[in-house]
Amino acid sequence: MIKIGLFPLNMVMFPESSYPLHIFEERYKALIQECYSNGMEFGINLISSNGINQIGCSVMVTEIIKKYSDGKLDIVIQGLSRFRINKLIEGDKPYFTAEVDMFADDDYGIDDVLLEETALLFNKIAKSIKSMRINPIDPKKLDVLNPSFLIAQKAGLNNSQKQSLLEIRSENVRLKSLSNHLRKMQPFLMKAEMISNIVKNDGYINTNSKKS
Repeated sequence: MIKIGLFPLNMVMFPESSYPLHIFEERYKALIQECYSNGMEFGINLISSNGINQIGCSVMVTEIIKKYSDGKLDIVIQGLSRFRINKLIEGDKPYFTAEVDMFADDDYGIDDVLLEETALLFNKIAKSIKSMRINPIDPKKLDVLNPSFLIAQKAGLNNSQKQSLLEIRSENVRLKSLSNHLRKMQPFLMKAEMISNIVKNDGYINTNSKKS
């Protein structure tokens, strides 16, 4: 069990993903500065009307893009590992902290046929979008541990679906869930701009494919 700072947000962070953030609240400026200066990780948890979700993703600041005169920051964070909150702590710091347990999948190994099927469905949707470029996914050239999390970043999932995916402890079950979701989206392929808006609003930085 370890203790980390928390940054609850209306978003779900995936391991191995990169995401830009604009930091403006004083408590989170303090969190970011402390973690960046000391090479520490902190946690991103989805927050909703039901409170803070127990399952989150630890992250590190990989880049400070801009520092503003009033202390605001533009940063890039990198997803690391999933964790479960065991004890939420208030008052110890200006931001939430928690005692957490990190966890990984319960099983290992990837069904290559399922991965190729899911990537093909994703690529068909990506190709239909004309207003922005989404890199196609070549399952044979992926430099990631869990391809499902890469695909999920631009799959048009809502926060509830993303959170459910984050909590699944099997890569093949996640891939199957994504495959079913993408297949359901196919009837909308002719409405490319609508799909574009869904995907664009996910906001993830698509930099995870290995170049040949």
